Amino acid sequence: MRVLITNMRLARFSGTEVVVQHTADGLRRAGHEPVVYAPELGEQAESMRVQGHRVVDRLSAVPFRPDVIHAQHVTPTLMAMAAFPDTPVVHVCHSAMFHIERPILHPQIRRHVAVDQLCKERCLAAGVDPERLAVVYNPVDETRFARRGSLPAKPKRALLLTKTREQRKAVADACRVRGIELVELGRAVGRFSNRIEDELQGFDLVFATARMAIEAAAVGCAVVVGDGRGVAGMLTPDRWPTWRHNNLGAALLSQPVTAEAFGAAIDAYDAEQARAVGDAVRRDASLDGYIREMAAIYQSAIDDPALADPARTAMATASLLEDWLPSPAERTWRDVVSEMGWAARRNAELREVEARLRTTTSEEARATRRSLKRAMQDLKAAMAKPGPKS
Repeated sequence: MRVLITNMRLARFSGTEVVVQHTADGLRRAGHEPVVYAPELGEQAESMRVQGHRVVDRLSAVPFRPDVIHAQHVTPTLMAMAAFPDTPVVHVCHSAMFHIERPILHPQIRRHVAVDQLCKERCLAAGVDPERLAVVYNPVDETRFARRGSLPAKPKRALLLTKTREQRKAVADACRVRGIELVELGRAVGRFSNRIEDELQGFDLVFATARMAIEAAAVGCAVVVGDGRGVAGMLTPDRWPTWRHNNLGAALLSQPVTAEAFGAAIDAYDAEQARAVGDAVRRDASLDGYIREMAAIYQSAIDDPALADPARTAMATASLLEDWLPSPAERTWRDVVSEMGWAARRNAELREVEARLRTTTSEEARATRRSLKRAMQDLKAAMAKPGPKS
């Protein structure tokens, strides 16, 4: 099966980017042909290319007509649908909150997948047909995330994996009181790792949510589920079945973000229970099982009857483009620009140009100043257009 996978970016080894890599790895292992399309590529894309994956940032570079599109993130999904209008789409919702993950309705989208119960509820609220909706939980590649050695009786080193900042002080305080060394990785601290499976081997305790928590548990680390939104507590064997249904994520984070809450979770540390959790995760969340589920959903989308009304399909596409392409209208595209930080990036670029103008005063630099002034005028004109503020 030829599968086109879409994502907003493939650069930083975080979130859906890692899901893309796992999915592509698993599909190749099962004998399928994946190609990944993302408008922004970086270190992760190069790493995947070295491993033999096809990764492109232009749809014209896709080397075949795909049998199915595994769609993540709305804007690259719409781009792929425009390039391959006769290819069925399986749309995957990874977040119950972010606009870029919004479930969209279109005749070309034959199946929807939610990664947890909150995402399922979001899909249903958006009008997705329950008969075309499945819940497929995030996997862990057990061949990459090898088991670590036995844990000590008390934790000595801890790792905070985080996109949020609000919990950092509480986690640090809880660890300091208990004499635990703390290391931080993730978007919130601007430090990333392209070999997180190796990093995890050196830690006894991990603070994380969602996919990151699942990977840490599979390695055999004790895992405290929590982030800047709230705290769930220590992941235990009896909690795993229920917590998995919620992707170890937002629906579980009911306790306030305090050093006391994180401390209580740390105090529940038990080396034997952590090992039992690891066994359960490796059994229930295997990548091979995930690929079997997704391949069955792909096939069901392919087997759906062909679209019978081109005019209806074209109008559905136009309606989505009206919402998702930049325009003066107050529509969804503004929310996406804001949450992705693209407007902030433009403001920073403008400030940099202004700073360079202030420091460029010599006679010899007049030509440069004229060029910079023109650039600043262009940027100001662009920023003057209605749009979300950073």
